[in-house]
Amino acid sequence: MNAPQTGLAFYRPFMPIFLGLFLCHLGIGATLSVLPFYVKDALGGSDVDVGTVIAAIAVAVVLTRPVAGRLSDRIGHQTLMLLGALLCVLAGAGYAMAQRVDVLTAVRVLHGMGEGCAFTAGATWLVGLAPTARRGKIIGLYGVSMWSGVTLGALAGAALMQAAGFSAVWMLCVAAPLAGFAFVMAKPAPPKVPAAAKSALFPRSACLPGVTLALGSMGYAALASFVSLYMAAKGIDNGILAFNVFGFAYVGSRLFLGHWPDQFGPYRVALWAALGEAVGLLLLAIAPNLMVAVLGGLAMGLGLSLFYPSLALIVIQKTEPAHHGAALGMFTSFWDLGIAAGGVVAGFVAARFGYAEIYGVMLAATLASTVGVMLLWMPLRARGRPSLPS
Repeated sequence: MNAPQTGLAFYRPFMPIFLGLFLCHLGIGATLSVLPFYVKDALGGSDVDVGTVIAAIAVAVVLTRPVAGRLSDRIGHQTLMLLGALLCVLAGAGYAMAQRVDVLTAVRVLHGMGEGCAFTAGATWLVGLAPTARRGKIIGLYGVSMWSGVTLGALAGAALMQAAGFSAVWMLCVAAPLAGFAFVMAKPAPPKVPAAAKSALFPRSACLPGVTLALGSMGYAALASFVSLYMAAKGIDNGILAFNVFGFAYVGSRLFLGHWPDQFGPYRVALWAALGEAVGLLLLAIAPNLMVAVLGGLAMGLGLSLFYPSLALIVIQKTEPAHHGAALGMFTSFWDLGIAAGGVVAGFVAARFGYAEIYGVMLAATLASTVGVMLLWMPLRARGRPSLPS
């Protein structure tokens, strides 16, 4: 009997999928730091145009994910991930040809469709490959590859714009997902799981976990959008440090604590994660100085990082294998919806009441997400079943 693989040998089969997603998001990240300047300086657009162009990709991703998940179940995960990477390549070429804001907005929609297809197909593919006892860890690392691509892409995009202009950025937006396409193509396609019936566009197994995820993700939007302004209003400099610490904690906990949902059970860890985020939001709401705000960002990062993989494991457990793509696609859409709703709600609260009140409202939303976790957990506890993956 062969001993189970450990270390790098264990992760080697997943690397083409990780790298495919990383490279697709490297191109997406490169646009984030560049497009505001391109819209205003090269196209002569307004601030409204900037907001429209930036938001178009998020809207496209939200609408694409549920359809992509269902399609992934039907045509195969590798096929759809390759299609997503190809759409990202086409979008990268489209930036170079877009000379009007409306055309650029259409390119962003195409980029969002590519992102939605690539992410959803890759996530479902990984779930099928990963051993049941380590699925939570693999899902967490998949998220790290996405965030790393966006973060490094934003840095690379800004540097290329300064050094060589917009054309160099668009070349990166073509080359990066093209390399990702090659990595995914090199990975043998997984066997298709025969479907007993056509999967629903909105699987029931993803509904309550998705709403719970959306309530938890609202706080991230508030932290990203308003923590600097909040600290500045209190006369505190460098408020962005709270967000920076959140990012380090988010990635660090995925790397070093990503096995927790597998080890302790997804229900238990989801509850811990939501409570950790709630503590962070409370610290931000009452923060008298930068140190307390930084601790709030740290607690939020540690909590929210494990929230998604824990709830994703719950969705997987509640869904037939042949319908994993549809369920994960819809579930992940709730993350995007929560961030969008959080930004809108935070802006409204800031305008009507003030910055501190934003974090009180988001604290209430996060506490509501703990109720969602308990509702998911109650049937298992009533039957006396453990929360560990089956």
